[in-house]
Amino acid sequence: MVYFWPLGNAVCGRGLADREPCLHPKLPPSPPIGARSVRKRRHVVRSVSRTIVGWTLGLFFRGKTEQRLAIVIFLSTMVPLAAALYLATSMFRQASSIWFNPEIGEQLDRGVDVYKDLVKSMKDDLRHQTVAIASDPVLREAAKKGNFATLGFELDTIFPRYPGLVSIAVLRAPPLAKDDPEYAEDLAAKTIAHRDRGRPADVATERSLDVTRPLTNEAGGPVLLATFAVPRKRLDELESGGSVVARYHQLEASRSQLYEGYLNAFAALLGVTSILGVLLGITLARGVTRRINRLGAAINVVAQGDLSVRVPVTGSDELTDLARTFNRMLAEMAQSRARIEFLQRIGAWQDMAQKLAHEIKNPLTPIQLAVQECHEKYGGEDVDYRHLLDTTLEIVEEEVGTLRRLVGNFSSFARLPTAELALANLSDFLHDCENQLGHLEDPSLGEGSADAEPLASSANVEIRWEVPPEPIVVAIDRQMLRRVIVNLVRNAVQAIRDARARAPTATATHVAGQTLGHVLVRATNENDGARIEVDDDGPGISESTRGRIFDPYFTTKADGTGLGLAIVKKIVVEHGGEIEATKSQRLGGACFVLHLPGTRILAVAAAAREARERAKKQGVETGSPP
Repeated sequence: MVYFWPLGNAVCGRGLADREPCLHPKLPPSPPIGARSVRKRRHVVRSVSRTIVGWTLGLFFRGKTEQRLAIVIFLSTMVPLAAALYLATSMFRQASSIWFNPEIGEQLDRGVDVYKDLVKSMKDDLRHQTVAIASDPVLREAAKKGNFATLGFELDTIFPRYPGLVSIAVLRAPPLAKDDPEYAEDLAAKTIAHRDRGRPADVATERSLDVTRPLTNEAGGPVLLATFAVPRKRLDELESGGSVVARYHQLEASRSQLYEGYLNAFAALLGVTSILGVLLGITLARGVTRRINRLGAAINVVAQGDLSVRVPVTGSDELTDLARTFNRMLAEMAQSRARIEFLQRIGAWQDMAQKLAHEIKNPLTPIQLAVQECHEKYGGEDVDYRHLLDTTLEIVEEEVGTLRRLVGNFSSFARLPTAELALANLSDFLHDCENQLGHLEDPSLGEGSADAEPLASSANVEIRWEVPPEPIVVAIDRQMLRRVIVNLVRNAVQAIRDARARAPTATATHVAGQTLGHVLVRATNENDGARIEVDDDGPGISESTRGRIFDPYFTTKADGTGLGLAIVKKIVVEHGGEIEATKSQRLGGACFVLHLPGTRILAVAAAAREARERAKKQGVETGSPP
């Protein structure tokens, strides 16, 4: 029997007195209340810490990339400094343990003590020599009686015995202290006998020691003053060694303070460097992320379909190249979008033209045959009715012919082929067009069309060509681009002819040799491509119609179909170029400007194929090329 107690514990059924807790097999053990509270507090502390750290990072760093760049710069700055601090601390401690060894200090103290004992023994020896001199009975008796002759003779006898003597003198009374200002005068006044080696002690190499001993037992009686010279080197070494040992013990006592000073200096350097590293990281990271954010914002705008956005190009690093490439990509995308939209629109017009041609062509022959049959089978003699039938047949045949030409135009426009580009010299191509232009016509517009009329029939219009002698290498479809040149020149000639025909002073015939107008075809290099201009001195193109002049079936000519300039633009777009209609600055009429990209379009296509191949090798899926 099991009894359940609070907190998931139970008492086994061996008696309530045992109170042995056991766990229920289906219930997990409940943690103690204290443990749960501790875990809860830790969770709260971690949450608060994360919030504070996140708020601090968010205050200084606005993005994850900025945070990562700043952290990388900070770590790359701090890790070498921290390693240098650790190595310097270890080196300092090791050097301290080597140089400030207690045994070294003891040996230095012993050396200084040995020097001190040596100097003391030297001084004691000089004192003993003075005592020996003062113990001479003859000298003592002569000094007591003041016998100057005996004193001089005795000093002459004693002086050679002691090589360390500089001078020896007998004074009638003890002299004043050596630091007394009257010491020299007092010494000269009290001297009764004196002998010296002939030169004073050399302060550069010797040190002197004055030793005074009484010659009598009477106080204030005569005394012996002996001055000895000892080598200065030993005493200087003692002083120098003593100062070195004192400095050593001073450094040994203050080495902990010295260690703390260097440690504080390194810590201050580490702190300053960390602050500068963080500031430098923020500055560099913010400059990078600011430009990345610009690119991201521009990409978001492009994602909405706006290709007019441009990113400021600043700096000279990889991001600058990326921004420049991004802007160039957007410009090319905008041009490609315009070209694709135009080609799609032309494609729709071509489909419609093909359907219209099919729908119009079928009933033309039955209509014409029916009218012709009615005209042939009427055998009556009614003149008016016969005239009506003749007129009806003439009108129907004329309109059917017009519809047939229109059907031909539609069919040719619908079957317009795609340009196949190849390298060519534009100068040679334009020279060929110049030589063949009088015999050229545009067969794509249908037989009998006014737009397909050979240029040889448009006399009295001067056509001049300005082609540079140097080669202009471009990628073109010669047959298709020839249609462009023919169509543009023909339009210029027809515009001049129609304008002169509508002039008030125009007559049915023109004077032989009279020039009605001028057309200029000019080609120049443009960056890595080419520029072709077709100018005329005709009436020009009004600004209101320039935006629609390349639309299919839009024409300002009474007998035109409106397909010529649409075909021109389609061919130019398939060449990767652009065409625009403006006012001629040289001749005053219309000006059509063609921009051809040169060989760049072939390079772009090759680069696109190569990029797709590299992407496939890297495992990137790509669509089929356009």
